[in-house]
Amino acid sequence: MALAQACATAFDYLLSPDDFTLSGEAYLERWREHPGPEQPSVIVLDELAGAGAGDARRSMSNKNVNLGRSWQLMRKKKIVTICTLPHWSDADKRLRRSADYRIWCLRQPIGYYRPYKVDCSFDRGDVRTQSYKNINRIKFPNLDALDDEYYRIVTEKKDKLLASDEFDADEITEQEDEPEPADIEREQKIEDAQRARDKGLSTREVSDIVDMSQSWVNKYTSAADAQPADD
Repeated sequence: MALAQACATAFDYLLSPDDFTLSGEAYLERWREHPGPEQPSVIVLDELAGAGAGDARRSMSNKNVNLGRSWQLMRKKKIVTICTLPHWSDADKRLRRSADYRIWCLRQPIGYYRPYKVDCSFDRGDVRTQSYKNINRIKFPNLDALDDEYYRIVTEKKDKLLASDEFDADEITEQEDEPEPADIEREQKIEDAQRARDKGLSTREVSDIVDMSQSWVNKYTSAADAQPADD
């Protein structure tokens, strides 16, 4: 998250809470919404393997294939994606091939990371990492202690995932997106009521049709525009 904010500052890109994702589907949706090459931007895909988005054990899943395709096209859109995972090898190998840098957060001293350049052989596709001899380690801030807004957002998403019956962030996203039956019925009544009002019916007549009060009809509908009289 600190690296994302540093990149966003360098690119003059305004970060959004939606740029911090756990779900592969949420990441791809955000990826489609991002600007083109005229504005470099940043997205964080946290817990790449742990939340189910790019686990190496699911190398043939549609999720991994779609993520791989998006990363191949990312050069055109100029999106920097920052992923986290417990170990480099937990990520799908095809995704590792598309990576430019590996950043290793050191156990000791805590609060530092070491960067590596990712390289891939052209003939066999072997993934290698090369250290920078002139860079030993780079310090990053303690965002938890700073009560950082984006740190809180990601923490809340993780807590919600851990409290669920699933360990797949996409499953949580799909459950959130699915409307409740009561919401569907309410929207249908609003459409029916507005259609009736557009035909010139009074609020009392409309309330009888949708079996709701007149005050409800007044709140969720508007009167039809007056039609000009015929000559």
